[in-house]
Amino acid sequence: MSVKGLERAIQNLNSLSRLIVPEATAKALNRMASRTISQGSKAVAKEATVDDNRKKGLPVRLVRQRSRLRKARHDRPVASIKINRGNLPAIKLGTARVRLSRKKGARNGAGSVLKIGPYTFRNAFIQQLANGRWQVMRRVGQARYPIDVVKVPLETPLTVAFTAISKRLIESDMPKELSAALKNQLRIHLKR
Repeated sequence: MSVKGLERAIQNLNSLSRLIVPEATAKALNRMASRTISQGSKAVAKEATVDDNRKKGLPVRLVRQRSRLRKARHDRPVASIKINRGNLPAIKLGTARVRLSRKKGARNGAGSVLKIGPYTFRNAFIQQLANGRWQVMRRVGQARYPIDVVKVPLETPLTVAFTAISKRLIESDMPKELSAALKNQLRIHLKR
């Protein structure tokens, strides 16, 4: 008794490339890494607080552009995400406009409000630094103390969000992604 199509199945199995599994693994890893970047950026952008504002959140593109993906390949099955965890300068939030205070006794712009997009910064001003960049500055304390660049803190939110989301996605979605990628590679390589 002969099995119908046995010769074709043996021929297909012999013709399989040894790169099918590594390529499927690389594709699954790349999909998981890009999903981690997308979900992590959305979470951080939603939860970030800007200065002493009542407005919460940042544009997602500002957070997403701080992460870079080095894709996995069949000969290097590691996808790495490099994240710029430095604080975000306030000047990057949009176009700036100043609302001056006309109060009596307000000198040197004290009491003025600087608006950058939907965000407000009290007692802040824009200045060109020695390196040629324009930044939003604010006096740290009394008039005799130095001034400092106004920044949005992102180090802790980025670290927490990306580690939590990557662990969750690896546990929940990685088996499904691997099986789908392997089926797709088999579909591509098998003769019909």
